[in-house]
Amino acid sequence: MIKMRLARLRRLLAKHKLDGLLVSLPANRRYLSGFTPADGQLGESSGCLLVTPRDALLLTDFRYQLTAQEQATYYEVRIYRQGLAQELAGLARQLGIKRLGFEGEALLVEQHQRLAAALTEVELEPTRGLVAGLRVKKDPEELRQITASLALMERVLDQVLDEDLVGMSERQLALKLVRAVEDQGGEGPAFPPIVASGPNGAEPHAEPGERVIQAGEPVIFDVGAQVGGYLSDISRTVVAGGLERAGEQFRQVYAVARRAQLKALQGIRPGMTGGEADALAREVIAEAGFGTRFGHSLGHGVGLYTHEAPSLGPNSQEVLRPGMVFTIEPGIYLPGWGGVRLEQMVVLEPTGCRLLNGLDRFYDL
Repeated sequence: MIKMRLARLRRLLAKHKLDGLLVSLPANRRYLSGFTPADGQLGESSGCLLVTPRDALLLTDFRYQLTAQEQATYYEVRIYRQGLAQELAGLARQLGIKRLGFEGEALLVEQHQRLAAALTEVELEPTRGLVAGLRVKKDPEELRQITASLALMERVLDQVLDEDLVGMSERQLALKLVRAVEDQGGEGPAFPPIVASGPNGAEPHAEPGERVIQAGEPVIFDVGAQVGGYLSDISRTVVAGGLERAGEQFRQVYAVARRAQLKALQGIRPGMTGGEADALAREVIAEAGFGTRFGHSLGHGVGLYTHEAPSLGPNSQEVLRPGMVFTIEPGIYLPGWGGVRLEQMVVLEPTGCRLLNGLDRFYDL
């Protein structure tokens, strides 16, 4: 698999007239080499790949030497002792690199300045999305890992939703979800869980706090797990204490969000743009009078990152193709009251969307 991915990347190098590509995004690094360490914080790196038409090198420091040699079996591991820039300068001369691409979305200005100072005879060319473009179509093994991650997260969420939420705090539930993901064998959460109750649900990415959940309130859960490096993303909105405690506004808002989701699930086809897919759901919400309260995109790709290509948003011109995995997650958010978000994951097939979720947990309104 790694050899096939390298071959595809090398065709792109030739197309863009690059002598090599410096790969520094952790997900791209992992996809092309199998090297799993993450970057500790902004400006800190566990290594870079240098891919040329003939060579594949993993450049890292002493901390990751053994891991690199064990995981990146198709790569020559080089340990830099005076920093990445100095190591690259020597390699550029050795390998005849005159035009070196780098991931423009991943390199800090300070890092670029160091490279430019060391690589005085090399043209540094920013690229965007070269490796991400390879990652957007998931192969069978990637799809297996994503599906396993989603199934694990659904088991955990199903167990939590069986409990009485009334009287618990958002933070208690978020911590319970994190622990349960790890107890079930996941590598951890895909992202910090969102548990937003009552008026807090009007903030799409609200952070769980000490607010205690009250009976009859809508509660948004937005959660994901990690398995084999691959991630999942699922949202459900429930009424604390049961649907019988819900007011008429919840029933109306929920029904509109669900209709919007089902229309998108049934209508998205290969060849559509992300904007056209987004419009399927957005029209339903707008016709119901909530158009201004659906402020985010309909969906996004999921894989080694929880937000990756493709984008399903109003301005997206990305063409949707078979093999892409993405979310469909319309939402309606009303300040002072709360919100509803319903999120499923699908893989696009030649005839349309195939649902990856097994967990129902939807109200029939």
